Amino acid sequence: MTTTTVPGGIMERLRAETAERHKRAEEHRFQRTLLSGRLTREQYAAWLGQMLVVHRALESAIDGVRPACAALGVVTDAQRHSRNLEADLRSLGAEPSAVEPLAGAAWLCGRIERAEREEPIALLGMHYVLEGSMNGNKFIAMAVRKGMDVRPGEGDRYLDPYGEGQRAVWAAWKAEMGDRAFSPSEVDAMVRAACDMFDGVSKISEDLKPSA
Repeated sequence: MTTTTVPGGIMERLRAETAERHKRAEEHRFQRTLLSGRLTREQYAAWLGQMLVVHRALESAIDGVRPACAALGVVTDAQRHSRNLEADLRSLGAEPSAVEPLAGAAWLCGRIERAEREEPIALLGMHYVLEGSMNGNKFIAMAVRKGMDVRPGEGDRYLDPYGEGQRAVWAAWKAEMGDRAFSPSEVDAMVRAACDMFDGVSKISEDLKPSA
C-alpha cells in the first residue's frame, strides 16, 4: 500500500479538495444566523436534532465495519458526539427519540449507508468533516451561550466537547491520520465522502432555512 503523493499528506488533500464545499456549507444563511446567536432555542434544537440523526447513522456504520477496516480505529470513543447531542436536546426540552430526519439528513444517511456497504474507508472522510467542525463549533458555542441564554454544559456540549483541549485533540487526530498509509483509491474515496458530508450539511441548512 502506498501513501498519497499530495504534499502534506491525507489531511492536506482532504482540506484542499473540500475547500469549496466547506465554504459553501459554512456560509449558508442558516449557519451564519446560528453563528450570530440569533436563532431561537427551538430553531437551535431543530438543528441539533438533524445533526443527531447524522451522527447516529455515522457512528452505527463505523461500528458495523470497524472489525474489517482497521483504519477506522482512529475514531475514538470520545468522538462519539451523539451522546452530547442527546444531552443538549434534553437540556432544551426536546426528546431525542422524537427527532425525524428532514430531507438533507435523510440524503446523508443514504450516503452513509452506501459507504458502509460499498467503501467502508469512505466513512473516515465523513468523520473528518464532523470532527473538524468542532474547531469552528467552539465559536458557535460562545454565540449560543450569549444569544440564547444557554448555560455551559446545558445545551452546548455538542459544540464544545473538548473545552480548552480542542486544539490538542485535533492536532493529535491529524497526526494519527498522517501516520497511516492509505492507497490512492482509499484517499479518493475519503475525499468523495467528505464532499458528500459538506453537501449534506448544506442541505440540512437549506431544510431549516425557512425558520431562520
